[in-house]
This record gives sequence, structure tokens and C-alpha cells, in this order.
Amino acid sequence: MLLLKRAVEGLNGYFLKIALLFTVLMMFVTVADVLMRFLHEPIPGVFELTRYALAVIVFASLGWSQMHKVHIAIDLFVSRIPALWQTIIDVFNYFLATVTFSLAFWQMLVYTGRLYSSGLVTTVLRVHVYPWVLVSAIGVLFFTLVLLCDLINAIYKLSRRGGN
Repeated sequence: MLLLKRAVEGLNGYFLKIALLFTVLMMFVTVADVLMRFLHEPIPGVFELTRYALAVIVFASLGWSQMHKVHIAIDLFVSRIPALWQTIIDVFNYFLATVTFSLAFWQMLVYTGRLYSSGLVTTVLRVHVYPWVLVSAIGVLFFTLVLLCDLINAIYKLSRRGGN
């Protein structure tokens, strides 16, 4: 389990760096586009680039966000119940999330295959769409692996100490 957790953390760390790189690149392209609009005319295809870059940023950072528990959580009810029931709820939630995002990853792969087969390209830049969806699918996979590690930890906690 420790080996899986380290591997997942390492992969998500690299993917977060990709998200950060895309954030910086998107910022430079957007600033350049605004300046070009002010001086002459906009840079063609900036909307397409920022749209797909934003997808990569969001999906590439999901796993890291889950590892560090920075997602928004409202626990008004759960924080007031006994630790055993909190752990049972954690197991249920992590199981449901792992299954849901596993299915999402699978369907994103299917969609990537359809996009690849159809040869769909963007309107202005004529860039293939499937690589962007594939990178997003990999981000969902890494997020799912973090959820799986959380599920295993919650099950271990439940079986070891009864949720304490």
C-alpha cells in the first residue's frame, strides 16, 4: 500500500507541475492577446488554446487537490457523530467516488478513441482535439488512484480500530 501511495503521489506531483506550466502559458497567451487587441488585432485561436489548457489545468490538479484535502467539504452533520460512523461514511463516500470516477475515466478513454477515429480538429488552429481529452482522462485516472488509496486507508482504519 505504501508503494502505491508513493507512486500515486509522485505521479500527481508531476501532473500538478504540468497544470502549473499550462497556467503560466495560458496567462502569457492571454496577456499577449489583450495587447494585440489593443495594438492591432487579436491572436487567432487564443480562445481554443485557453479552453483546452483550462481543461488540462483542472483535470491535472484534481489528484493533488484530493491528496492534500483542499476540496470544499461541509461536515456539519458528520463532525458531530461518533468516529466509527464517520469512518463508515468515509468508506461509503470513497467507494462511491472511486467507482464513479473509474467509470468517468473509462468513458473519457472511449470518447478519446472516437475523437481520434473521427479526426476532429479545432476550428481556427486545426489542432486535434483527442490529445486534450486524453490528458484530461489521465488526470481523472490519477484522481481515481488517490481516491482508491483513501478508500483503502478508510477500510483499514475501520477494520483496525473501529473508526477511531
